[in-house]
Amino acid sequence: MDRDISELIEEVRHLPSEDMAELKSVIERELIEARREEIHRNHLEGVELWKQGKLKPTSDVDEIMRRLEEE
Repeated sequence: MDRDISELIEEVRHLPSEDMAELKSVIERELIEARREEIHRNHLEGVELWKQGKLKPTSDVDEIMRRLEEE
């Protein structure tokens, strides 16, 4: 695809409102799906780290916050 984002935006601005609404809906669904895939990848990575003994479960909020700050 040789067009850059500014060209695409300009094309969208010239679409009928019904087409813009449909495009918005498609983009929203694609963003949701991309986020689901990211969450799934993170889950699989977490499971693998847990299996390797590199991830220790805890319910201690202070410990969780400390671990997040280390990242």
